Amino acid sequence: MLCDNHPVVKGILIFLVLAFPLATLQSAGTSAQALSAVPIDIEIPMAPTPVKANGAAHLLYELHLTNFSSRTIEVVRLDVLDDSSKVLATYKDDELATRLARPGAAQTSDKRKIAGGLRAIVFLEITIQPDGPIPLTLRHRLYCRSSDDNTGEELNGALVHVNHSSPPVLRPPLRGSGWVALSGMSNTSGHRRTIVVVNGKARIAQRFATDWVRVGPDGLAFRGDPAKLTSWSAYGAEVRSASSGTVVDVRDGIPDNDPTSDKKAIPITVESAPGNYLIIEIGHGFFSFYAHLQPNSIRVRKGDRVRSGQVLALLGNSGNSDSPHLHFHVTDGNSPLGAEGVPYVLESFDLLGILKAKSLLIAGGWKPEASQSAVNRRFEIPTENAVVRFSDR
Repeated sequence: MLCDNHPVVKGILIFLVLAFPLATLQSAGTSAQALSAVPIDIEIPMAPTPVKANGAAHLLYELHLTNFSSRTIEVVRLDVLDDSSKVLATYKDDELATRLARPGAAQTSDKRKIAGGLRAIVFLEITIQPDGPIPLTLRHRLYCRSSDDNTGEELNGALVHVNHSSPPVLRPPLRGSGWVALSGMSNTSGHRRTIVVVNGKARIAQRFATDWVRVGPDGLAFRGDPAKLTSWSAYGAEVRSASSGTVVDVRDGIPDNDPTSDKKAIPITVESAPGNYLIIEIGHGFFSFYAHLQPNSIRVRKGDRVRSGQVLALLGNSGNSDSPHLHFHVTDGNSPLGAEGVPYVLESFDLLGILKAKSLLIAGGWKPEASQSAVNRRFEIPTENAVVRFSDR
């Protein structure tokens, strides 16, 4: 993980639900619509783009809920509806609470209660099965309760148009077998939930990020002395360009960390968290990001054109990294953390299984299920803790 525990600031307003007394709105060419009195402002900072994983399409996005009143508002239930008003998902009770975060706010026993002037963020992942159509739009219905009189009211709105453009298709940034997608795509990973404020704007650059660690034939991430970087299965692996493009940013010269030490080689800030890194502009407004690289191993310079599959650097343990791994993600801007993370898919990989516990990496070792054989996946993004094999070509 690159960075966490950062405050959240108010983002650009995407959809506004006006808090008026109950009334009826009538305008030419439209039907009457009741206005909600719930003082919750709903924002969707980034429209979801469908991405395929495990055979289904996944829509990951967030709702920012800001309470513009002085009283506490409790979100009791949330429905997500498609353009035909079909309910795609319903969240309430503990299931709703697990999708809520309160960045910057004091810890509370119930995240569903939003005090006056505060904000909550709902992290959503809508899964569309292979035979289901991708919605054109998504609409949201909140059931809220006021702390003043315990009365409930329904709030409809927060319409978002689903982005139907295809995610970039990339080659794997690594080669060989035993790669584990730690904190890979899911709705609960540390990457997914890390909001970083850069230059006055809160973003989730790591929305679809993966930390690629590696296990050897024994299923372990290292053998021998873990303080020696060469003991780790991933250390020194060739990091390759996932596509053709142009190098637009490079940082080098940051020492690797000792995996057994709590102290990093340099102080960790928003700027130093990626360690040694590369950003490559891959076209159509997208940028690929490779972090925690081995110092003095980067083989390209800013402005260089690179080809798909070209060796860029060696995998290291620099920056905010506890053990050797490659942090990889794709964004919509030339910035390690000051841009929005966007989905991508890999041309091909073999799914070998799932790492059920991170502790297996250092004790016991990961082993595939006896009944499970490798499954080739094409044009998908690996999900959290998937163990995969990449082509050696």
